[in-house]
Amino acid sequence: MLLASIIIHAAQPIRHERSSASIYHLLQGKRSAQTLQDAHMYGLTHLFGIYPKLSRQFFDQVAENAMQEESQDILKNLPYFNGMTYQTQTEPFLYRLLLLVQLLSNQAKEEKQYIPVTDNPAIQHWIKQLYRQEQHHLDDWRNGVYKELYGLLGKLPQIQADLFVDRLTGYHHIGLTTVQLAEKYHVHETDVLLYQTSTVHHFLQHADSDGAAYPYLAALMDRTQQQIRSITTTAQKTRTMLERGMSVEQIALVRGLSENTIKDHIVEITWIDGEALSSKFISDNDASIILASAMQAGTNKLKQIHALLEGKYDYFQIRLALALRKEQEVKA
Repeated sequence: MLLASIIIHAAQPIRHERSSASIYHLLQGKRSAQTLQDAHMYGLTHLFGIYPKLSRQFFDQVAENAMQEESQDILKNLPYFNGMTYQTQTEPFLYRLLLLVQLLSNQAKEEKQYIPVTDNPAIQHWIKQLYRQEQHHLDDWRNGVYKELYGLLGKLPQIQADLFVDRLTGYHHIGLTTVQLAEKYHVHETDVLLYQTSTVHHFLQHADSDGAAYPYLAALMDRTQQQIRSITTTAQKTRTMLERGMSVEQIALVRGLSENTIKDHIVEITWIDGEALSSKFISDNDASIILASAMQAGTNKLKQIHALLEGKYDYFQIRLALALRKEQEVKA
């Protein structure tokens, strides 16, 4: 089961330092400072938000079985995911693509009466706008989309490509539902959704990195959304106030939040943007001392690192140092 393999994969770096709930929040894409910090600290950003509708009850059941049968039926190589980058793009891109394929297929047969594959008004409006702009170039779109999908699907495992193709709806053809796909390919419904997400991330990654080679798929992306960093809205407000020269105490007072909450925001920002703001709160030398102690302790647990340093640094400084670790490794 793919979900079980993903849970085992996520548990390897996190197991002895976080509860299984942290993995659940990671997969669900909970936009809290702690979950975002865990994603970066343990190198699991690719799994962030890949299953937003995952229920806690089902997760707990799969996780318990997965831990007990860790050596059985576990995929060594997981499909491609890039959740932190494409979490907000995944669903809009998928349904724009599905509706576009349906439109192009029916238009080729001059069929104007059909039930759209999605009743989402925003998706329908987006495709209608595209149609108005490109209605005289639909043959180019049909050939271009086919060529790009054919090439990218050819790079995927057969079952993953087949699951996507069988999902497509076209002229006098209705794509299979999640339940039907699960039955046809003898996989769990959950895995159908995860493979779908992986396939969409595969499309997005290529369209994002090489738009010239995949212009039609790239056109389905939201470029403005794509460039938004993965920082919570409340942390972004704190960053704006810090950039204006306000202190932690002042920001906490103005926003009606605790100073610890504002410090949580600063740590979150540091995971994303490195030392841009953290240098105001910790020096490179102090960060290096803390990281050396963390390496010596062989843990990311704040309490153990704090004790090893004999209380010389507070927990806020330790968290900042851990957030800076990736940037220091890159520089090294």
